[in-house]
Amino acid sequence: MSRPGFQGLALASLIALALGGCVKRSTHEAALAELNRIHSEQQTMLEGELARREADVRAREQRIAELEETLGGRNAEVARLEQELAGAQVELARVQSLLSRQGEQYAELQERILQLSQVEREIRERNRIYEDVLYQFRSLIDAGRLSVEIVRGRMVIQLPQDILFASGSATLSAEGRQTLRGVGDVLAGIGDRSFQIEGHTDNVPIATERFPSNWELSSARAMSVIRVLLDSGVAPANLSGAGYGEYQPVASNDTPDSRRLNRRIEIVMLPNLDIIAETQLP
Repeated sequence: MSRPGFQGLALASLIALALGGCVKRSTHEAALAELNRIHSEQQTMLEGELARREADVRAREQRIAELEETLGGRNAEVARLEQELAGAQVELARVQSLLSRQGEQYAELQERILQLSQVEREIRERNRIYEDVLYQFRSLIDAGRLSVEIVRGRMVIQLPQDILFASGSATLSAEGRQTLRGVGDVLAGIGDRSFQIEGHTDNVPIATERFPSNWELSSARAMSVIRVLLDSGVAPANLSGAGYGEYQPVASNDTPDSRRLNRRIEIVMLPNLDIIAETQLP
């Protein structure tokens, strides 16, 4: 039997004795003492149980506080990691953008290298043609009938007017025709190149019915040269003509000798315009 049940029994016995009226004083006191003892034990037991419950509550509260502290630390760590992740994502995007730009720059550099290689090949080919033309024109050069040089990156064959034309005329002399046939034979063998025939005069004005100015005279002389080159086998698609009059002199026009230098026909080997256009810097 539990103590609370015994306490109740003892209390019931005391009440019964009191009601019977025949309880001795000693018996009564003994019963009260027993009752007080039981009450004290019960009180002690309850206080112990209460103390244990309070300790358990405090332990649980402490554990809750620890868990909350741990959770707060975990939340702070999560926030820090999320911030680091956001920073890493920004850095990743920057690196990806940089790699993309570098890839584009690499592709542009490769394209530029390819274009420059084409220009280099064009220059080597021009120089090869220049050396070949010099070799084939050696006798004409030595005879003073023409000269060959590179001017502003273009191969230019210069023929003095005095060999080709009489003053104020666009009709070729016999010597001029012979010289141009030799030139045409060489140019016909350079099938993939274009040539512009350019007429130039000195600054002495002309005003005839056929040639109102040096423009018309220089243009007519250029066309006369073109006809001979066509007869020599140069492809029509590779020839063009231009008349510059007196406006591109190579000398001062102050003396007879300087004016003689300005009266000339130039056969210009045109560069490959497609390669030049493709290699222009943006």
